[in-house]
This record gives sequence, C-alpha cells and structure tokens, in this order.
Amino acid sequence: MTVLPPPIHWDHLLPLILVVGGAVLVLMWDAFSPSRERSFLVTLTLAVLAAALGATLSARAVPGEAASFGGMYLFDGFTRFVFSLILFSSFFAVLLAAAQRDLEGSPAGEYFGLILFATSGMMLMAATRSLLMIFVGLEIFSLSLYVLAGYLRTQLEGNEASLKYFLLGSFASGFLLYGMALIYGATGSIDLIEIAQRLQAHPPSRSPAFLLGMGFVVVGLGFKVAAAPFYMWTPDVYEGSPTAVTAFMSVGPKVAAFAAFFRLLLSVSPQMGEGIPAVLWVMAALTMTVANVVAIWQSNVKRMLAYSSIAHAGYLLVALVAARGGGELATGGFLYYMLVYTCMNMGAFCVVVVAGAGGGERTRIDDYAGLAYTRPALAAAMAIFMISLTGLPPTGGFVAKFYVFSAAVKAGYVWLTVIAVLNSVVSVYYYLRLVVLMYMREPSEAEDRAVPQGRGRGWSYALAALVLAVAGTLNFGIFPSSFLEFALRSSVLLN
Repeated sequence: MTVLPPPIHWDHLLPLILVVGGAVLVLMWDAFSPSRERSFLVTLTLAVLAAALGATLSARAVPGEAASFGGMYLFDGFTRFVFSLILFSSFFAVLLAAAQRDLEGSPAGEYFGLILFATSGMMLMAATRSLLMIFVGLEIFSLSLYVLAGYLRTQLEGNEASLKYFLLGSFASGFLLYGMALIYGATGSIDLIEIAQRLQAHPPSRSPAFLLGMGFVVVGLGFKVAAAPFYMWTPDVYEGSPTAVTAFMSVGPKVAAFAAFFRLLLSVSPQMGEGIPAVLWVMAALTMTVANVVAIWQSNVKRMLAYSSIAHAGYLLVALVAARGGGELATGGFLYYMLVYTCMNMGAFCVVVVAGAGGGERTRIDDYAGLAYTRPALAAAMAIFMISLTGLPPTGGFVAKFYVFSAAVKAGYVWLTVIAVLNSVVSVYYYLRLVVLMYMREPSEAEDRAVPQGRGRGWSYALAALVLAVAGTLNFGIFPSSFLEFALRSSVLLN
C-alpha cells in the first residue's frame, strides 16, 4: 500500500517562511556585520514584514486546498485577515521601537529578531486546526514577549514586569496544555475536525473529561486575551514594559489568541450545548464591567490603557459568544473590530512615546495637561484615538462596536449587549478625561521639557506611525464599506 504524504501549499506557507527567515537574517546581520547600524536593521525588519504582508494578500485561499501538513497549517480567508492584522501590528511596533529613545542604547538586532519570532508564533497559532500547533505557536510568541517585557535590563520595573509575565504566563500555559491533554484523552484526537466528528458520535455531556479539558483551555486562552478573572498580570506588565513592547503585546497576542478561540469554539460548539457559551457570557460581562470601573481611578496612562485593553477584550468576547448564533456577522465583526483596535490602540501608545521624546516618558495622566497648547497636532491625534476607543462617531471604534453589538442582538444575546452598551457609556469618563485635560487645562512650567529637541530619524518613524494610525481610525469610521466587506468575506472558517 502506498502512503501519500499530506499536501503542502508553499504559497500559503510563504508569509510564515518570510517572517522566520527574516528573524534569522536580522540576528545574523547584527551578530556578524561590523557596522550594526540600527536604522538599517529597522528598515530590514520593516521590509520583511511588508514582504510577508504582500505574500499574505496575494495568496489564494481556495476551499479544499486550505490545509497543509494534514491540517497542522491552515490558510483560509480568516487566516489571511488575521495574518494581515498581526503583521500590521508588528509593523507598528517596529516603528514605535525605532522612535522610542529608551531603546536606542539596547541591542537592536536582538530586539527586532524577537519581534519577528513573536510574530511567527502568533501567525502559527492562528493558522492551524491542531491543538498541538496552537500550543507551539503560543509558546513561541510568549517566550519572545517575556524577554521583550524586561528588555531594558537596568530598569527594575521592566525586570518585575518580565518576571510577573513569565510566572503567570507559564502557569496559564500549564492549564492550557493540561486541558488539551484531557480533550485528547476524551476524543482520541488533537485535530478540531476529528474532535467535532467524534463528539457528534459521542455527545460531550457523557464525557466529564472533555468538559473539564475545555474549561482548562478557556482558562489558558483567557489569560492570553486578558479576560476576567485572568487579567491580573496586565496592568503591571503594561506599566513596566517599554512602551513600544506594551503596544505590541496589547494587540498581537490578542489577535492570535482570539483567532484560536474562534476556531476551537466554532468547531465544537454544535455539540457543546450551552455550558461553555454560558461561561464565556459571564466572562464577557465581568471583563467589561471590572475593567471599565477600575480604569476610572487610574492615574497612570499606561495602566489606564491596560484596563482599556481588558475592556476591549470583553467586547471581543461578546463577538465570540455571538459567533454561535450570529455566524458570519459576528466573526466578520470581530475581524473588523480588531483592525480598528490595532490602529486606535497602537496610535494611543505612539502618542505616549512621542510625548516623552524630549525627556522622560509622560506616564501620568496629569502630565498631559495643556498638551493642546504646546503640541496641538499630538493632542488632536490623542483625542481622535480616545474618541474611537470610546466608540463615538465618526471614528472606526463606533462602526466596530455597532457591528459586534448587532451580531450579539441577532444571536439573541440582548442582555449581554445591554451590558456592553452600558460599559461603553462608563468608559466615556476615563477616555474623555484625558481629552479634557489636554484642552481645558493650561500646561505647567515644566512642560517645556517634553518638547523634542530636534527631529531625527526617530521622529520620522513616529510621524509615520501616527499618520497611519490617525488615517486608519478615521477612514474605518467614515468609509468602512470596503474593509467591512473584506472582513465579512474572510469570516468563513474552512476546515
């Protein structure tokens, strides 16, 4: 009997190959090149990400030809969109790192190599129907982020953030792996299609091991998306990490973990009953409420944005819950939400980087008082991001929330939608408080220190990131049709 090897579609693998190859190239160039020019490494990293994005958008996702290596690697419309989001967020992170002065004295090759390796892990986690590959992808990007969180080795806050992230992340990974082992023991497979087929023949209600395994998997993935009650690490890690790293970990890991969440839940949900969706319902409501309430009392802008990130994870959980009954609208709404969130959240962190370019970082919210008088363009950009994070028109945040909430209502989750809308109202206070400080308070005499002394190459990187973020945030709100149509077309998950 002839055993045929599983098919391999190299055009689908090309984006991942480019990113991994680029990471190795950046590391080798930094190790063996006599110049080690930082600007060249930035350009090389950006070129690798742009090439991978081009390969992602040009690859064809054909039904019946989506799977490579027997489903270990899966490239469909959903994968293409998620790849684009991850690569876009990595592109932003590189621009922010090039603009952040605190990182100028650190080894550039190691930093950008870790960014690329983390990107490859996120891509791998999102492009598989195998539980094993989900775990492998998660560990690749987690290990990279543990190092990046404490990259400024002389800063005690960074060391503390890295240690906390490592300890709690390892604990959550243990939960995830144990849950996957229980699922394998209950079904005899790590492939999501085979798991769904065996659950259809043997209902999960008869298998406590499977239900317990799913619970552990929800805990592990809930940690990565910073959902309540597994968000405890987020404020401290966000505050202690370099701002460029904080921006990266607030978007990329969330996209990858939610992509795995969607694949897992939509594969097994027809046989799951109401148990796991009910748990996710409670998680979504708790995540939104706790994060928005606690954010009101924050005096540090990075901690405020950390709780903001947790709250937005709650809104995305609404889309995940609604995906069972909302179908393509919920999945497409999630994709569009993440696209908008990438622009507005990365843009807000970019303002934090640029605002402190002339001296120490502006990390306290009161440090932004009167910013509209000293740096009006920067204040206007921050105002746009805060308004979009709130979910007010005419920004992309309004359109994204509208479609996610519409999907939840369509799926019958009216009360969850009411809770989400009320939480959006609560968030108005702490988002617009920053806008009021910038425009309604006069700057103190010490604010002159924050004005940059010269505009070097770092300024051009920061300006490019700001322009991209502002243009995306406004464009997705005023002209959403083409992007939303792309997201809806990409919402069909092929198995």
